[in-house]
Amino acid sequence: MGRAGALSVLFSALIVTVASVGVTAKDVTSQKTIILDQNADQAALRRYHHTDQGTWLIPAAWLAALEDENGRKFMGPENMKRLGFLIEESGPSKENPFGWPLGFAVSDPAKSSGIPMAGLTCAACHTGQIEYRGTSVRIEGGQSMIDLAAFAGDVVKALGALVQSPERRKAFIEAATANGYPAVRMEGDLARAVEPFKSLGQQPATGYAADLPSGRGRYDAVQGIANQVFGGDIMVTSNIKPRLAPVNYPPLWDIWRLSWLQYNAFIPRTPQSRNIGEAIGVRAQTHIVDPKTDALNPESVRWKSTVQLDNLIWMEDVLKTLRAPKWPAEVFGPIDTAKAAEGRKLFTQNCAGCHGIKELTNGAWDVTVVPLDHIGTDRLQAANWAGLTYDATKIGLSKETPAYKLDIAINAIRRQLYADNKTPPEQQESDVELMAPCGYKARPLIGIWASPPFLHNGSVRTVFDLLSETRPTKFTFGTREFDPAKLGYTEDKSDGDLVFDASLPGNSNQGHWWTDDKARPGRIGPRLTDNDKYAIIEYLKAATYEDYPSETRAVAATMPCETDKEWALKRAR
Repeated sequence: MGRAGALSVLFSALIVTVASVGVTAKDVTSQKTIILDQNADQAALRRYHHTDQGTWLIPAAWLAALEDENGRKFMGPENMKRLGFLIEESGPSKENPFGWPLGFAVSDPAKSSGIPMAGLTCAACHTGQIEYRGTSVRIEGGQSMIDLAAFAGDVVKALGALVQSPERRKAFIEAATANGYPAVRMEGDLARAVEPFKSLGQQPATGYAADLPSGRGRYDAVQGIANQVFGGDIMVTSNIKPRLAPVNYPPLWDIWRLSWLQYNAFIPRTPQSRNIGEAIGVRAQTHIVDPKTDALNPESVRWKSTVQLDNLIWMEDVLKTLRAPKWPAEVFGPIDTAKAAEGRKLFTQNCAGCHGIKELTNGAWDVTVVPLDHIGTDRLQAANWAGLTYDATKIGLSKETPAYKLDIAINAIRRQLYADNKTPPEQQESDVELMAPCGYKARPLIGIWASPPFLHNGSVRTVFDLLSETRPTKFTFGTREFDPAKLGYTEDKSDGDLVFDASLPGNSNQGHWWTDDKARPGRIGPRLTDNDKYAIIEYLKAATYEDYPSETRAVAATMPCETDKEWALKRAR
């Protein structure tokens, strides 16, 4: 597929799948930044921040030339801060030639038909920063606060504006060629790329305006992967479904140890397959069909992709060295050690049954998957994955193919990558089988203080609220300003920040209740006094690998729903 052809398909997919949610977050200028020691090599982390995983979204020269609606550089610090990205104050470097925010990569032109392509890295969504009274604390592998939907929507709008304004188009072409885009290709490639935007004034831009706004720090990535493969990659736009279940970007430390991955635990411990699926979800290019004819490509071409397998394997090795962050007392204040000791007892008694470390003989941590009916939290992420179906007849599947059959595409793409990269057999993973459990996993909580808000969908602002019998049903978020007493972000009252409404499907803040009301759905334990809550909070600040409740297991726990006939029927569709 040519670069311009790929762009046309990409932007067509963006138009029908992205909800453009504007944000105008308050710009907090920190006096200093603290880099915590999380065991990983700092030089490796700097490289990880900008390593290409194959998500080639747009020529780098074009992205550098784009302007926002106010005529300012789209990738400039002011606009990127507005979208929640972390600015690299050090400027351009070998890894980051344009000096873009953390989480952007530029491809090796030798691998992308001579044109350096810009894309997102794992670090864009999985590098956090917490701020407190003028000091920033970098959390490697933590939850970012980017608004990915707004970023994609704004790129679409900026490109669409080139159709409406000859002056902007002329300035864009001059800037893009000055950035290195071949002048002989510029006019033709741009004309093909902006073609999808010409009809925007005559028909709705999207048939799926009902996407639930995700805001900063959340995204319905699972639905995004299904939409990309079953909608964009095989070019069946009727398969593209609204994103109604945004979730927090999860922390990455210890993720390589977990027996099941994703919030609803649908993929076993297979990092290469997981990472390939993630890269495809943020639009690594595939060649399943011919974009000109809409026909299935020959087998020799079909499963090739722009996924950079060697880079993904290297990044996974870096992340294996990453450990949970330790509480920086010099920034947030000291831990009350006596209260933390009391909190450990409460945690062991009330929380460790699900959130404790349960190590298997192969070194994996066996995570507990709690059934939906027991935990009572918002069902949509798990239910959509298990229940929605797609017309995949083009690739030899049924008209009602469930999402977990994505494993067919992931396995084929991974095997093609092995062949193309001449990967030694001992470095290859076996084929993965995706599942559809009716529950959510409960991972160990070492370092969880650094990854608010809480529950899988970010519906609870602080740990104190999570441990309480009542919770705010509406709050604003977008700030990184931390509350070290209650463990969470403060409320940001800036205009334009997302007002989180827990009454909306996908946003429910119910479940995981601590209450004496035994009839309340989602009750997991008795009411906690404020003293109990603060004791548990102090322990979560202090928890280390050495003192965390742990046990060993010879056999992994049974996945829920294996005997649930109704859920099994959904899976069999």
